[in-house]
Amino acid sequence: MLEWLTTDPLNGIIITITFFISVIIGRYLRKKRAAPGNKGKLVDPRIKILFLFILIISITLMEHWYFPTGITVICTLFALKSKIFQNFSRKMIFPVILAFFIVAIQGLTYGTNKINYGIPLYAEGLDSGFLIFARMIAAASLAILLLSNTPENEITETMRWYRVPGTMLDISSLMSRYIKAFSTEAKKMKWAQESRCGFSKRSGFNDKMHDVASITGALITRALVRAELVYRAMLSRGWKHDQSFAGHQPLNHNDLLMGFVFASGIMILLGIDRML
Repeated sequence: MLEWLTTDPLNGIIITITFFISVIIGRYLRKKRAAPGNKGKLVDPRIKILFLFILIISITLMEHWYFPTGITVICTLFALKSKIFQNFSRKMIFPVILAFFIVAIQGLTYGTNKINYGIPLYAEGLDSGFLIFARMIAAASLAILLLSNTPENEITETMRWYRVPGTMLDISSLMSRYIKAFSTEAKKMKWAQESRCGFSKRSGFNDKMHDVASITGALITRALVRAELVYRAMLSRGWKHDQSFAGHQPLNHNDLLMGFVFASGIMILLGIDRML
């Protein structure tokens, strides 16, 4: 392997480090897969959160678009392999729309060299906007992939292990559950309204707005009532805002090694981006 260093030193160093990192990761995952108590959990959630945080920060510092684009492609391939691509692509719709909006704003307002394609665009703005687009899509892909493959309780307890304030975690957990229930309730009420001749295609704008307003008012009323009932039910089951329901085992040497390898790989990737 070391003969790679004789041709191009930088390329040889990169290939050598990448090879050893891949060997370490492969051995770690093989041991995790063979362990009887870790079926389906190849990487500790605490390592996942650390990896996600460091990689997203590194993505925001990258100066070339192809590294974030490569991360997006890798996340998409993982989603296909995990058979969650449909859910993954549906959650990516809003980040993609927001990123396209930023590209349009940058292209129309930032720069000095104009490009005429029917409307005045700036070359510097398009370059900057496309880089921001690639960063946003890569960061969103990583976050969505992690949330899709890791149970919500594990994420919450992992953040608690990282000493995130318990009030913030409780509020975010309740909000995530309540948004799902809220959207389901809204669909049921809309179907009930349609069965009573509401939201008719022949209705005018004022009638449709009246139907939407009636559903919204009923949803707010039900939300207040249900929130109080849920809070009382949680108290009756012994819930406390500062209580942790899952005990974390200390990180073993393999998990620490994996975290170090992940962090080193990210730093090397960021260094390569800066050297190019």
